[in-house]
Amino acid sequence: MYSKIAIFVLFCSLLSGCGSFASRFEGGYHDEYYSGIKYSLSQADSGDGLYYIDVPFSFIFDTVMLPVDAIRIESSR
Repeated sequence: MYSKIAIFVLFCSLLSGCGSFASRFEGGYHDEYYSGIKYSLSQADSGDGLYYIDVPFSFIFDTVMLPVDAIRIESSR
């Protein structure tokens, strides 16, 4: 039982922030707030439904990165 929970937690941690990282480096959303959520939803809508699993994790990571994003986005304007 505990091994299944450990595998699930490991799987979720690997997905954690995936949309957030991808949006900042390759997704074209690097100059927007909460870019990981936007990237994950656009990928999920285009046919890869596994990105719906990533949305809550991207929300958490994007919230943590919000001060950094604010400085980066506002300094580029």
